[in-house]
Amino acid sequence: MTLTFDDNLIYGTLVYKRVGQAIKVIGSLENGQVLLYEFDPKAEVTGVFFGTKKGNEITGTWSKPSINKEQIFTLKKTSEIKTQTDPVSVTGTYAYNFGKEGGAGMLSVSQTGRERIVVEMQAYRGAPSYNQATIEKTTLKLAGNQAIYENNEFGKCKLKLLFFEGGAAIIYQDEAFECGFGNGATVTGNYLKTDNKPTKFEKQD
Repeated sequence: MTLTFDDNLIYGTLVYKRVGQAIKVIGSLENGQVLLYEFDPKAEVTGVFFGTKKGNEITGTWSKPSINKEQIFTLKKTSEIKTQTDPVSVTGTYAYNFGKEGGAGMLSVSQTGRERIVVEMQAYRGAPSYNQATIEKTTLKLAGNQAIYENNEFGKCKLKLLFFEGGAAIIYQDEAFECGFGNGATVTGNYLKTDNKPTKFEKQD
């Protein structure tokens, strides 16, 4: 497994010896707790790593969302390279899904200027409620690889969008959770980039 740590964000690739192909992994590090999702090319989450980071080691359990299966895992750091985050192409479609009965989300992004992007977000939480979370097409300022969405229509709502090579993450900011989403639904999460084409929104600003 090769991982990049960028503040609380973690992303990289995983290769199972029996498969031999690189699998995208995206997740987070919060208060020593590591949560990583592995994705297939269609953005379905095929495995979840949940563990604790202590020093140069991460230990915990791996589970598969589609079946009741868990295994213990240990990750040990073997080498480290200091890197600088370079600007990435943010235009495209990003998605995740947890299978037929699980939740799913999609993020559409079109960069329309050096510091300007148009985005649309939608997600649902899965069975049994399938409650939805939607943010309709809106224009945001892009600063490096980040953008902030704010809306006070339903209360304080603030989201940070973080873009990186092959994916994106949407995170609540400043405990501003009042975004008008359905009960238990949210657009926050880790998204795999599935397409580099600009989104054809119904109306452009």
